[in-house]
Amino acid sequence: MTVLAFDLDGTLSDPAQGITTSINYALENLRASTIAPHNLTQYIGPPLSRTFAQLLNTEDEAVISQAVALYRERYRTIGYTENILYPGIPDLLKELTNQGHRLYVVTAKPTDIAQAVIDYFALRPYFIDVWGCRLDRNKAELLRDIQEQEHTDLWMIGDRASDMAAGQGFTRCLGGLWGYGSLAELEQAGADALIHTPSELLKLI
Repeated sequence: MTVLAFDLDGTLSDPAQGITTSINYALENLRASTIAPHNLTQYIGPPLSRTFAQLLNTEDEAVISQAVALYRERYRTIGYTENILYPGIPDLLKELTNQGHRLYVVTAKPTDIAQAVIDYFALRPYFIDVWGCRLDRNKAELLRDIQEQEHTDLWMIGDRASDMAAGQGFTRCLGGLWGYGSLAELEQAGADALIHTPSELLKLI
């Protein structure tokens, strides 16, 4: 039995349309210039506060918080339904649970939004729990909590450097190359292994 923690965006589903449109919704409402969607995909995965600090070129916490709130205003109502489930993910999750592995979702999204996405795709039965971040809890802390709760080895599966960094030193970190992180990004971030398709995960366990 292995405990597996899956990132959400770029790992289980492709959230590009919902995320990029919601980012531009926030920028537009703040009277900032909107950005072509293909130039925003680099921001899929990292925390929203960091994204808007960069996009708005500001360290003003009030402005950043307003941008995040506007983003979530749209994402909570429609953006999460604009996700596209990656091919092979349902079959992978079904096979992993049939083999007795314990699965979690660990994401930078707030828990309620992450749960809405998982429920939208009817994936909840495959997961022990869905854990999202708060202002006072980052992804690394969530992974440590799972490891302490499960008392066994933990694997982190994600597509960005931030996923690898979160699990560095105490989990085995697997980089999924079907998401938004490049091979160079994941290698530099210290991924223990790289997998090109979801089904390749089954060969490593």
